[in-house]
Formats: sequence, C-alpha cells, structure tokens
Amino acid sequence: MKKLMLLISVLFIAGSIIAQENAKKVKPVKPIASGKPTIEQRAQKAVDKLNNVVALTEDQKTKIYTLSIDREKKLEEIKGKYKGPDGKIDKEAAKEDFKAANREYRKAVKEILTPEQIQILKEKAKEKKEKEKAEKEKQGAGVEKEKVVKENKEIKANKEENEIEEIIPVE
Repeated sequence: MKKLMLLISVLFIAGSIIAQENAKKVKPVKPIASGKPTIEQRAQKAVDKLNNVVALTEDQKTKIYTLSIDREKKLEEIKGKYKGPDGKIDKEAAKEDFKAANREYRKAVKEILTPEQIQILKEKAKEKKEKEKAEKEKQGAGVEKEKVVKENKEIKANKEENEIEEIIPVE
C-alpha cells in the first residue's frame, strides 16, 4: 500500500512538472486589432511619410492630403470592382487599375512639390535602390545570371517612375 501511494505521488508530481513546462511554451494571445486603417488614416500616413523625407509646407500638406484621400477612395473602388464572390480581390486583374491610380497620384504630387523637393526624393530613391541592389547581391550569390540581367533590364525600363514611387507610398 505504501508503494502504491508513493507511486501515485511521484506520478502526480511528474504530471505537475510537465504541465508547467507546457504552460511556459504557450505564447501569449495578441490583442485583436481594431481593424484596418481608415481612408483618412492611410492618407495621413502617406503625407507624414512624404513630410519625413522632404519638409512640406502646410499648404503642400493640405493639398497632398486631399490627393491622398482621393487616391485611397479610388483604390477602394477598384478593390470593390475586382472583389470576387469569395471576398478576395483579384490582384492580377486589378493591377493595371492600381498602377494607373498611383501613377496619377504621383504625377499630381510632383506638380505640388518644388524642384528641390523632387531632387531630394530622387536622391532618396537612388539610395534605396543601391541598398536593395547590395542586398540582392548578398543574397543572390547563387542566383542565375540570366535572372539578374532580366531584373536589371526591368528596373532600367521603369527608372523614372520608380525613382519617386519608392518614396511616395503606393498602398
């Protein structure tokens, strides 16, 4: 009888230890996000990001904020247009419409910015490209040469558009 009680006690202690170990492995539950940002929040984020790169005047901020809201509304319309019955957006079909809306936005923003601000954007875009190129070279040591040449040709073909696209958010 004593042996049986001792065995039960040992099993109980072992079970407690295992349960505590498993409890440590459980990740804490993340709080549920309040949802995706509103159109106004996304527009403000775009203005803030641009303001961090080039110092915008209050007038420029207001105009760019208005343009950002218009762009976000257009993007929402495009998403609604290409939304499938399952609720997912057909991104391939909507790709050209997204590009057109973003291209129109960037063109309007360029008209608002001063030549000095545009030059700063171009310099930042070049810096970002150089960083990406260095990272690709680091990662791409085993990548086929043809693939790298093809990517470089695509980058050069879209150079002017990409210079400012890197800084002006395309969300």
